[in-house]
Amino acid sequence: MLICQVLASRGNGGLEKHVRDLSAALVEQGHRVLVIADSIFLATLPEKIEKKALNMRLGRFHPWLLFQLWKTLKSYPIDVIHAQANKAAYLVSAIAWTLKTPTVATLHSVKKDVAVFSRFNQVICVSKNLSNLVRAENVEVIYNGIKVMPNDINTHKETSPGERKPVICAVGRLVSVKAFDLLLDAVDGLNLKLIIAGEGKLRQALERRILRMHAHTEVELMGHCEDVTSLMKTCDGVIISSRREGFSYVLIEALVNNCNLIATDVSGVRDFLPDELISPINDAMALRHKIEAYVFDRNAWQAKMKSAHLMAKKQLTLTQMVAKTIAVYQKMSDNHSA
Repeated sequence: MLICQVLASRGNGGLEKHVRDLSAALVEQGHRVLVIADSIFLATLPEKIEKKALNMRLGRFHPWLLFQLWKTLKSYPIDVIHAQANKAAYLVSAIAWTLKTPTVATLHSVKKDVAVFSRFNQVICVSKNLSNLVRAENVEVIYNGIKVMPNDINTHKETSPGERKPVICAVGRLVSVKAFDLLLDAVDGLNLKLIIAGEGKLRQALERRILRMHAHTEVELMGHCEDVTSLMKTCDGVIISSRREGFSYVLIEALVNNCNLIATDVSGVRDFLPDELISPINDAMALRHKIEAYVFDRNAWQAKMKSAHLMAKKQLTLTQMVAKTIAVYQKMSDNHSA
């Protein structure tokens, strides 16, 4: 098949990783992939992926952007058009009726208005929570997945309580949505070390907050981390404190690599974690209670994680994600040909 991925984002987060990984894997399996996106994103793709740059700084209703997208799509014998996230969904839905090509859109995060997704032949959601937001008949949940080698799986070294200070980590951009300010409030005064990996505009504000922390609570802002998986494995567990997520790649990395995890109740978390390890959003005291209950009792924490780890190994791999996505494409192509 010739599959066209349309991405309107200009960032470098989980959405972009998803499109990059999916496109590369589709090519490896013999499909032809065209990615229509901003030149900034296209520069991160392997050479074997076909590319067409459009100015995605323009608005979703901009006539020039819509014309350029229509012109590009008309010039290829495309089997499936896949719109990735909201802006791309608006762009594709505005012109799809002129193309007579099967269309699919993926909802990656919680949005106030998702009505545009009902215009597509197929909708993919990256978590069950997101699938409940879409009023459409053809909705399928396909979790994001990562490539994992067998020797990458973490095996925790058991240590006795009190043998050393617990070390936990959090990963993400230093922005409000990740709620690292709330996480600092939650751990302040606890006898542990917290490592936060990431960069962003809130660094100085977080540094000022750290200066006011109790002396025996250690906090390190380590900046950008190239090898997040290795960082997670060196820690006793991972904390997700976010105020909002679509389906966090931090969640995936932690689960697939057998890491202990506590997370706020953002999209995707309840698909895998038990209630005992889920904290309400924007509630520092509730998060603190979860940390106190499990970070200082690693055996109990590991026991609570057992079923989540097993589920992750079956459902959160790149192989599973790609296979299920190809099945959706094939079904749409067959229906279109019938």
